[in-house]
Amino acid sequence: MKPSSMGAEETQPIRIPTLSRAKISRHLSYPIGAERISESLASVPQFAELKLLFYSSKFHTPLRSKEYEFLRVEYLNDAKSGEKWPIANLYGRPLQGRWEIAVQPVPRVLRHSINQYILDSALPQMRHWLVERAQLLQRGSDLLAFFYDEETEECIPRHAANLEPLRNH
Repeated sequence: MKPSSMGAEETQPIRIPTLSRAKISRHLSYPIGAERISESLASVPQFAELKLLFYSSKFHTPLRSKEYEFLRVEYLNDAKSGEKWPIANLYGRPLQGRWEIAVQPVPRVLRHSINQYILDSALPQMRHWLVERAQLLQRGSDLLAFFYDEETEECIPRHAANLEPLRNH
């Protein structure tokens, strides 16, 4: 085979599969797309297992005073979505896979600043979080979520874990 005949397939970046992408109002925007997330997380051990969801709720209300979640990475092993911030229950979305990344819309006027935070801070934190959990097999859930606080105008990472202890057989 001639080198010049190598297909474009080899230069196409591999993307994390997107399981769903909810339609959103024109006043909202997803703060990041599948391509940038995939590029940033391509080196993590769980890359082949990651699933991506873009979703919104008709109610999209803050979970606490003026805060709302815009990005999450989650480990689910025979468990419901994180109890502290239960997206699956709150939004009625079914659990899709063991390793999920969920993106929620933000007000269009905040898209650029939240996107910059995701690129500079959230994606590196997600990459580190995934690498640390490469051997995770426990039942339960573990997640890293990112919230925007409208009062302080800051993005805040939060971690929640509900993992069962390892048992020796």
